[in-house]
Amino acid sequence: MTLLGNFALLLGLISAGYAVVVGLAGARSGREAPVRSAEGAMKAAAVSLSVAAVALIVLLLRKDFRVEYVAQYTSRDLDAFYTVGAFWAGQAGSLLLWAWTLALVGAGVIFQNRARNRDLMPWVTVTIGVVLVFFTVLVTFYANPFRTLPVAPADGQGLNPLLQNYGQWVHPIALYLGFVGFTVPFAFAVGALATGRLGDRWIRSVRRWALWAWVLLTAGILFGARWAYVELGWGGYWAWDPVENASLLPWLVGTAYLHSVVVQEKRGMLRVWNVALAVAAFAMSIFGTFLTRSGIISSVHAFAESSMGPLLIGFTFLTIVVGTALIVWRLPALRASGRIGSIVSREASFLLTNLLFVAMTIVVLWGTIYPIVSEAVKGVEVSVGQPFFNALMAPLAIITIALVGACPLLAWRRVSGRHLKRNFAMPLSIGATVFAALAVVNRGDHLLVITVLALGAYVLATVTAELYRGLSARHRHHGESWSRAILNLFAFTPRRYGGPIIHAGVVIMLAGIFFNIGMKQEVESQLAVGQSLRIAGYTVTFGDLIFEQTETKFALIGTFLVTGPNGEDLGTIRAEQAEYTGQQRVTEVGMRSTIGSDLYVVMNNVDPTQRIGTVLVFHEP
Repeated sequence: MTLLGNFALLLGLISAGYAVVVGLAGARSGREAPVRSAEGAMKAAAVSLSVAAVALIVLLLRKDFRVEYVAQYTSRDLDAFYTVGAFWAGQAGSLLLWAWTLALVGAGVIFQNRARNRDLMPWVTVTIGVVLVFFTVLVTFYANPFRTLPVAPADGQGLNPLLQNYGQWVHPIALYLGFVGFTVPFAFAVGALATGRLGDRWIRSVRRWALWAWVLLTAGILFGARWAYVELGWGGYWAWDPVENASLLPWLVGTAYLHSVVVQEKRGMLRVWNVALAVAAFAMSIFGTFLTRSGIISSVHAFAESSMGPLLIGFTFLTIVVGTALIVWRLPALRASGRIGSIVSREASFLLTNLLFVAMTIVVLWGTIYPIVSEAVKGVEVSVGQPFFNALMAPLAIITIALVGACPLLAWRRVSGRHLKRNFAMPLSIGATVFAALAVVNRGDHLLVITVLALGAYVLATVTAELYRGLSARHRHHGESWSRAILNLFAFTPRRYGGPIIHAGVVIMLAGIFFNIGMKQEVESQLAVGQSLRIAGYTVTFGDLIFEQTETKFALIGTFLVTGPNGEDLGTIRAEQAEYTGQQRVTEVGMRSTIGSDLYVVMNNVDPTQRIGTVLVFHEP
């Protein structure tokens, strides 16, 4: 099976290389036959890498410990669910997943465009082929999952306990699909720049690919945040960890791209922005891969140090240089056919959205790479923590929330004062009322949280008003019932009314984040069995400490009794500190969850002889 896997990798590499060379010849000559041949080679690469992926899955399920990767990430007692998930638990397998999904996406793009965009497809095929060659080289020669050991161990090292969570099946796959998905807009942007076809056809061709990449990347980030919350004992879902930031960078740029292309489709503007954002979203995906896999940063998410760092950062810079050179070359043709007629217009609000997301990208990027730059230039190791990111990102996020509410209320080109008054009166009144009511209830405290909640109410009011206008129009002009109008509104105009729903969801999430950060409480204390601490009206008592030992782990389990403000018994919370055979020591978080809040308990530094430990308790609204 290892022979089959290695053969499939080499065949995939040869096929992708053939697609690049022959596709480039077809692009330069303008002949269709070489282009079709290159597309066939890309399909062959997809089949070959699929064979390699299946071969690795078979080796994992067989627990073939002659294979180094299998021995590193599985063991005899690991169940099938996590055994298959070990596919992407390590460096080599995750890179194979990257190459495999890219090959499948490339084959899908070729099939979708078999009879259209024939002028762009030579360059699209070449671009995707170059990326596929790069990752297939990495997985074949630098991190090959089919390498064998001289002597097979009796058992494997097993999967990291932190990875034995359902998130292992959702978070990495969704992130990879999101990263890979942004290759498609990049490839079409290169095709448009290379051919001079700079209208909005290339944008329309990749609209769904870009949207799905964004949706999957969003899902991956959210599942990863939830995974970190329940597994890592941070007391939160986001810690501005460098690898977390690596996934946020392409998301921010991709979000800007999805908004920016609307202006080109409507007004023929922001063409430079759109090709630049397509290049940047892909470059940030590669840069995120560099951060995760180079070993240059210290993170619970990162892989061990490897020799691939220079290759990945070099490919990132190559992407930026080639993209920038093409944009500069086509700059005269990229000039917009329209102009922003007024600062108070929808297209101006979209431009401001671009600037905000670029500003957020710069903040996250600089905060992430500054420790690397400082150590390389000054030889001083520094860290950039949550205060830096929170201080800069919070105001940018608040402005973005306000803009999300304003944009649908503005018209294209120019807005009259009467139009502004009519559209903004109701949403602003609702936002102001919510702000005043919450300020009175909280006696002027937590003004930042109150401001965000009021802005959220304002945005929800604009979304509700926009949906109501659409439903009323269908009900009045088509004679549809309200239920039928709701179905048809989204069935026939999904882009117009799907966007506001997504905006509402994002704003609700941001309001929840600000509320949680502003209202959460934290208490840390060294407790012996029988001692208690108080937090947010609750009393948490260290009830008992027990020991549990199996063949694979030794665990210290703390039982904590929770009582409410009136002394009522609210049950127990179980927190754990465990050490697995051949693995790191891990902390299992204990939680009591209700609709309104979580009571979150972490136990560390346990002394079993004294029956005492450091107990960290969070009240998470």
